Amino acid sequence: MQSSRTEIDDPMQPSKPSLRTIAIFGLLVVGVVGSFAFHAAVTDMDVTYTATAVQPGEEPSRVAFASGQIVDLDERLEDKSASIRQPVEHAAANGSFAGTVPPELHITLDDLETRYVVYEGAYYRWNLTVSDETTFVSIEMAQVTATTVLDSVATAYDAAPPKAKSAIQSGSVTGWNVERGIYRQGQTYYAVAPRSETAIAGKIISGFLGYALTPVGRGYVAVALGLLAYRYRNPLIDRPLTVQRSLSVAAMAVPVAFIGTLVFESGSWSRFVTGPMSALVVASGVVAGVLVHQRRWLALLGFTGLVAALVVGASVLALGVIGGLLGGLAVFVGLLTGVIPLGYGIAFGAHRSRKTNGDA
Repeated sequence: MQSSRTEIDDPMQPSKPSLRTIAIFGLLVVGVVGSFAFHAAVTDMDVTYTATAVQPGEEPSRVAFASGQIVDLDERLEDKSASIRQPVEHAAANGSFAGTVPPELHITLDDLETRYVVYEGAYYRWNLTVSDETTFVSIEMAQVTATTVLDSVATAYDAAPPKAKSAIQSGSVTGWNVERGIYRQGQTYYAVAPRSETAIAGKIISGFLGYALTPVGRGYVAVALGLLAYRYRNPLIDRPLTVQRSLSVAAMAVPVAFIGTLVFESGSWSRFVTGPMSALVVASGVVAGVLVHQRRWLALLGFTGLVAALVVGASVLALGVIGGLLGGLAVFVGLLTGVIPLGYGIAFGAHRSRKTNGDA
């Protein structure tokens, strides 16, 4: 006869965390990582600059790349057809051109304010007049020697910034604020320029993304901490988020971001306004989620408008007109990234159908 026995759970055995608890800690981890996005970006902002020795007539494209007073017209026109290039060719051959040009060429030349250009490997003195209302342009091009151009745009080595001198001495230097240009040491000219132009663009983009994602991460941290506080206050009772509770959770973004700015960042006092306000937009997604769950669409619209007005208004008070632009950007980024807290608001705003052992 087979004996039966009753299995009794060991009360001392630790219970497994619920999916909700795991989701909260997952949001917390993502938030902490995102909170340091800007710091990670700025620690890798250095760009390698090289100093290349150039003789008059050599590497005019390299000289133009390094100097802010010379434009490589060959590069600007390399993908243009012969008919579009024809006015420039006429000016180079005859000294000037005046007339109506194709719209594509008019757009290409519109912002070309420079002393010299490189065209078909030669240097030209450049003078341009562009009509704002029509596609009429007046171009004057006078060929000059490479020595004339280099002597005109070069800075003496003794007057060069320290980092430019280091690049000339060692061949390269790493930094962010290296002053590119043409420098002359004795009878030798050096073109100091970034090793890669795309590297600078990449650094700027990564820095901007880090700046934008830092308050996003802190908004996520605030939501995670707020949800954890409600769940562990009484883990045996299912306490779904109400609008009032979700407002308390979202409001935590302000002190979280303020403390993060105070401890880990320095700079303008305006960061103590823009950072917390940006994080607030992100964290407010949890309130929006509760309102979506309750199908209170008018309240959702009003709450979103109120948060947007608060953030933009605070940014304007802190930074003036530019604050309005940054505040609008913060609202846009916050609404996009606030989709994650919105999902948490929907999920935690609902009653669970049943409690599971260890659902804490």
